[in-house]
Parts: sequence; structure tokens; C-alpha cells
Amino acid sequence: SATAAPSVKHYMRLDVAEYKKRQFLSGLALFLCLLLAGCANDDGPLANVDEVVTPAAEVCQANPDTLERRSVIRVIDGDTLRLNGGDNLRLVGVNTAEIGRDGAPDEPLAQAARTALQKLLGPRKEVWLRPAEEHRDRYDRLLAYAFDASGNSLSGQLIASGLGFHVAIAPNLGLVGCLAASERDARQKGLGIWAEPGLMPRPMAALPHGSAGFHLIRDRVTRVSFKDNGWWVQLGGKLGVKIGSSDQHRFKRRELRALEGTTVEVRGWLIPMQGRWWMLNMDHPSMLQPAAERGG
Repeated sequence: SATAAPSVKHYMRLDVAEYKKRQFLSGLALFLCLLLAGCANDDGPLANVDEVVTPAAEVCQANPDTLERRSVIRVIDGDTLRLNGGDNLRLVGVNTAEIGRDGAPDEPLAQAARTALQKLLGPRKEVWLRPAEEHRDRYDRLLAYAFDASGNSLSGQLIASGLGFHVAIAPNLGLVGCLAASERDARQKGLGIWAEPGLMPRPMAALPHGSAGFHLIRDRVTRVSFKDNGWWVQLGGKLGVKIGSSDQHRFKRRELRALEGTTVEVRGWLIPMQGRWWMLNMDHPSMLQPAAERGG
């Protein structure tokens, strides 16, 4: 019989007040840094949810006997599940298109990702979990590495099928290498999101005023600076990408400095600031890459 891993239901919750404090201080840091520097819904022809791809890399797999099995009562969207017991589970390592709410339309492939995730759960609607290093996000959702009955990563299968973007948010970096490889393969094949014009990387000048949420940005690096309040990579004269002190050990100053004047692609959640500036927090190098290394 399976040996149950420690329950994930009792992990500590993120201190929301502390998060908001950090968010305010990060915004203030961006303002000061930039001031000193002068600075139709179509799921697409390749979205076949009956052919969800399993990543070949073994590190995208786990032994189900070492994981905690949980029942799912609802698939909220392509990267979020409602578990029996009340927890909302956010899959680590993947971000899928948003399902429209309050009258807003669905983003391209949002329903395809949701349908694919439902299929991956199987007829018993079960998921196998390995606790993430950080157990809750700021919305109090449970964070975990999620697998199917065969031990294949749900995030990996969505990404390999072109139905989700790989994201690396510290400290939950356990599958970074495998998920990044799965995305490279899906992107080279032009699967799903990588054939969807509405989800392609865009320059900062193309962003509507006040845009927020997850974006892929491809633009020229106008400045790189190393300050007490963080390391900063500025794109298109409008975006301040901040690498905080706790994440700087994953980056090399020499490589960041060499990006100045080149075109790069970054991804993450944009925070709009006053004066048509934006900020983006960067945890891992896989979220910031030279554009020449990116296909599509």
C-alpha cells in the first residue's frame, strides 16, 4: 500500500500584511530607481486536448507511493484545482491563459487548458501532491507539485502540450529544468500558445496603459544597474525588472551587464506604476533570456 506523505493541509499561511508591505517597498524602490536613471476567442488549430503530451524527462516524474493523494471536486481553470476539504490548489511551475470573469472574454486557449487538466485527473478525479517549498501564495491557495496516477507532472504535461507557460517562482524551483525543456520543445513545434498571436511576446510600447497580470515582453535592454535596493534591468525605457537580494545568487552580474543594448524576453506579472512605468519581480534566470535564444 502507498505510504502517505505528511499532509499539506496544515502548512503555514503567507502573512498577507507582510506581502503587501514588501509590494509597497518594491514599488517605491522602482520609482526611485527609474527617477535616478532618467529613466476573437479561438483555441487555435494546434490545441488538441485529446493529445496531452507527457514530457520525456524523468525529473518531471515522481513515485506516486511517496506522494499524498487528494480528491478533486472542481477544476477552476488550467492551473488551479478545488480539492476535497476546501483548499484551492495552484499548480507549481505553470501559468495558463485566464478564463474570463465578470463579463470579460476568455484568453485564447483558456478553456482548452482547463479541459486538458480535467482529462489528466482521470475518471476518479484524483491528484498526487508533493509539498512545495513555499506552501501558500498571497491568495492563500495551496502550492504543490502535482502529478497524475502514473507520477507524471501535471504542469509538465500542460507545458509540453503548448497549453501553459513555464514560470519559475522562488523558492518553488524543484522542476525548473524539466519544465523549461518541455516548453522549449513545445515552442519549437509551434504547439498551442506558441501558435496563438494574442499570446506572443510584445514590446513595452504595445502595452495598453495600466496593463497588469502575466505577460511575455520582448524589448531592448536600456539600462542595467546594481543598487542597494536590488539589481535592475530596464526594458524599453518603461519596465523595471527587479532582482531582489534573496534571488541574486542565481544570476551573474557579468551576464546581466552584457545584456545592455540587446533584446531580451522576460515573463512574469506586471505591476503598473504611476507615469506609465511598470515593475516585474524576477526570481530565476529562466524567466529572462536573450531573444536570440527564443524561437517564435
